[in-house]
Amino acid sequence: MTKSCHDIDLLLWLLCSPLNAADKPHLPSKITSSGGLQYFHKGSKPLAAGNATNCLSCDHESSCKYSAKKIYLGHSFPGLNSGNTEWPIDVLVPDIEDCIRTNGLKAGETAVLERLKEVYDGGVAASDIARRPWFGRCVYESDNDVCDNQTVTLTFDGTGSIDGNIIGGKTATFNMVALTKKVCERYTNISGTEGEIYADSSSISVYDFNTGKEKTYYPHVAEGGHGAGDGVLARQFILAIDQVKNHGKKVSDAQIEYIGCSIEEIVRSHAVVFAAEEARKQKAVVDFPSWWEREVEAKLDG
Repeated sequence: MTKSCHDIDLLLWLLCSPLNAADKPHLPSKITSSGGLQYFHKGSKPLAAGNATNCLSCDHESSCKYSAKKIYLGHSFPGLNSGNTEWPIDVLVPDIEDCIRTNGLKAGETAVLERLKEVYDGGVAASDIARRPWFGRCVYESDNDVCDNQTVTLTFDGTGSIDGNIIGGKTATFNMVALTKKVCERYTNISGTEGEIYADSSSISVYDFNTGKEKTYYPHVAEGGHGAGDGVLARQFILAIDQVKNHGKKVSDAQIEYIGCSIEEIVRSHAVVFAAEEARKQKAVVDFPSWWEREVEAKLDG
């Protein structure tokens, strides 16, 4: 849910959501998952780091791959000295551009370092530590519990027919890994009966089994947060509200027409993530239709 909900959204949109809103979805029959927090914990902390909990007070900082000083001030993106003053720099210092414009780059560096050197000590309550971010905190001393490597497998049984459409069996495997040179980039491989599709963050390649030919597409990459998705989603949400409030459109129709999905699809996507986490923690195979009936429908009825 923390890092990979978008990927599950996409898988369900491709494999579960019907072409027509009135048709039934092709639900996963079972879900399995494995993985965990395998590296970013105290057991992996370099000996040279000692008891340091903050990068700026650590003897190992200059040699550490995860030095907050290198990340936020470095000469490669996203460091301040690469010319970047946007995310994540402006999270630490919201007025970083004004700071540099008025007093120069050194002043900007000083402002970033002031945030990075903030550290808690034995006198700070655990609840206060958890309540706020500590940007210079040692990655091996963090209270993070998000998996740094996880695999989720969704199995869709062939159903014969849904609303007159023949539905075959499908399997989707998703892998999330933290230790990679690619940051927040996705790779997708789709193997079908007529061909294969490969997609990354810049192109989509389609190979046709019948002709032996491959064609590559280069979609327009828009500017803005989350690949311009933030702005587009906000716009579509406002358009949907306008249609309901001022033009009499049904909420369900506005959701499909302007946002592209229904409330049921959104809930289903969240549910699959929770079911996958249950499968991971319990080392179990989750029967999703039964899980959905027990954890969603039964509670809605209640």
